Amino acid sequence: MLLDPEPPDGTDHRSAAVWTHSFQETGRRNRQALVNLAVLTQAKPGLGEDAEPTVLYCAPENRGLIGVYDGLGGAGARPAGRTGDARVLSNAFVASRLAHLTVQEWFVEQVRSEGGARDLHTRLAEVLGDARRGRTKFGGTLSRDLPTTIALIEHRRVGKRLRVTARWAGDSRCYVFDRHHGLQQLSRDDSDIDDVLQVLIADQPMTNVVSASGDFRIHERSIEVEPPCVLLCATDGFFNYVGSPALFEYHLWDCLLPSAGRADPDGLRVWGQLLADRVRSYTADDASLALTALGYKGLNPLRRDVQRRHDYLRSEHYALLEGLDPDRDRERFVQARQESWRRYRPGYTRYLTGCPDAAGSHPTATTMESAD
Repeated sequence: MLLDPEPPDGTDHRSAAVWTHSFQETGRRNRQALVNLAVLTQAKPGLGEDAEPTVLYCAPENRGLIGVYDGLGGAGARPAGRTGDARVLSNAFVASRLAHLTVQEWFVEQVRSEGGARDLHTRLAEVLGDARRGRTKFGGTLSRDLPTTIALIEHRRVGKRLRVTARWAGDSRCYVFDRHHGLQQLSRDDSDIDDVLQVLIADQPMTNVVSASGDFRIHERSIEVEPPCVLLCATDGFFNYVGSPALFEYHLWDCLLPSAGRADPDGLRVWGQLLADRVRSYTADDASLALTALGYKGLNPLRRDVQRRHDYLRSEHYALLEGLDPDRDRERFVQARQESWRRYRPGYTRYLTGCPDAAGSHPTATTMESAD
């Protein structure tokens, strides 16, 4: 799908793909139940800067990985090679795909070697560095730094709890959702200004991305959570073109609920297709998302968990901004967006450094942050 030529004139020139998977393990004391969903839309079919999302799960180890990758179109716009049918591939395209493949290989090595594989930074720097020197199947010499963001979440069942490790570079994001606090951002954007609302208002230059130079950091944060929960990674095409930060979460659940009454495989596909249609209705960019819902024995329990949250988001956030045009109703729109962020911020920022939760204290979950 990724390298299909553009469709004929008169059709939607933005391609989309949806991947789904569900798993329920029986016969073990700490059985694992999960559903996986990945969505990718491309503003320029076959040549998008977002790579395919990662959704991997190793059942014997109760261990999985989700992730997204967004090549930087500005810094990586220079041509890097051509396809067999002579279409030009940018550095951004190549960078995100190489990162995608490298991360997945690294995770498999981690599982097989029980954590003894080389660190992720080293693997990415080696692969992208070799690509820049021209030692890849793409051919030619890649003279730019092959810049791309990454956002990854590794999860592993430990007894009744989940060990969750977020890794990222750039402005693609990692999230966790639970029924008590809603969607919460785990990663912190690599920019001089990382306030979520300010980034939404004016996109900020990135201060750190994965690249062939090797001069980058992979941030890491680990927490322990108790299922059921949802883990999520997304590129900025999903969350950076909405009216307020709360509306990204609203769209997630608003697209899930119409799948009610369908069996899990069909319900997951409906959810994914509705998400693809929704994001294409508001974004100006490629958009990719990977999520895994753990501890839910199918979609119906997840729908029940998010129904009240969806109703809250609709009444307290979506309704604030509904019908307001950012240009014609500028003053009212700005006030509504600020009020939405004031209401939404306490739960959303629980895990962001220096941001207290709604009670004014930091969360009790075990939290560590480091940089390679």
